[in-house]
Amino acid sequence: MIGRIVKAVMLTCLLAIVVIAVQKIQSEVSQAPLKEWAYPKAEKGKEGTDQPPLIWAKFTTTDPFEKVLKFYLQKISPIGSPLERLLERSPKVKSVTVYSGRPPDVTISAYFYDDNPLGKLGVCVTRQPNKTISITIFQRAKEKKTTIIVTIDQR
Repeated sequence: MIGRIVKAVMLTCLLAIVVIAVQKIQSEVSQAPLKEWAYPKAEKGKEGTDQPPLIWAKFTTTDPFEKVLKFYLQKISPIGSPLERLLERSPKVKSVTVYSGRPPDVTISAYFYDDNPLGKLGVCVTRQPNKTISITIFQRAKEKKTTIIVTIDQR
């Protein structure tokens, strides 16, 4: 009888360890896309979700708005892309949408920028096969922190 109890306890412990390991792996896998799109050295807020298909997080940094916007524009428009070439020619473009690639690998990148007395706002969006990445960047007037909201829709 004691042998059965010991076996039951060991089996229960083993199952608990397996469940914890699976949950940890799933959490790390769902966080991987956010790591790819997180701004370097930004502080991650408590807001957000890591549950697919919609993953999002809020980050803040003391880096200036312009530096953050440039970082994300380079991420969604690699060197030589149509968006990168357009912004190189006309850096003050307020909004644009460009298409690159051919179906089914077409990538759509869009960008919007507004600078007004209340603050600065930038939105970078890229649509890739099976996911859309949207980055909203804002800095209120007279505020030193830049806020970044990264959203990944995996539908």
